[in-house]
Amino acid sequence: MDKLEKFITKNRESFDDAEPLTGHFSRFEEKLDQQQSHSWFAIDKNFLLKIAAGLLIFLTVSVYIFDFAANRISKNLSGESKSAIVPAEMQDAINYYDDAASAKLGQIDKLACCGQDTRKVHSMANNEMETLNANSAELQKILSENPGNERIQAAIIQNHQMKEKVMNQVVNQMKRK
Repeated sequence: MDKLEKFITKNRESFDDAEPLTGHFSRFEEKLDQQQSHSWFAIDKNFLLKIAAGLLIFLTVSVYIFDFAANRISKNLSGESKSAIVPAEMQDAINYYDDAASAKLGQIDKLACCGQDTRKVHSMANNEMETLNANSAELQKILSENPGNERIQAAIIQNHQMKEKVMNQVVNQMKRK
């Protein structure tokens, strides 16, 4: 048998008292009062976790809202809203000519590596490309004011064809030199 068990069995009468000592309830109430007076300093850990979870949810939702708003703004600024006015076939043609012009501009970059004249031609090609892009933006603005106008749509396509032709001429001129 264990020492504790022996002690309990020897002193069984002391443990079987039903009533606590006098003044026990008053001492117990005093201790409870002391704990309650200090409890306003103690913060419940579960309460803190609830606050942290709420802040985390709020932060996540605000990031998603900000991301959504930023995407909408960037689409509006990049002109994707204008492409909704342009028919799909016309957008395909525009993309084709822009890709061809970009490829030619890449060839110009490769050819302009050496020589002062080729660098001048390269800068002229960039200036011409910027001018034609500005014209295209202006034409698309006019098209947004007059949706479905076939003459403006044709002018936009011709402008993009012109970009590709100009870049092709610059490449040919640089290859000759």
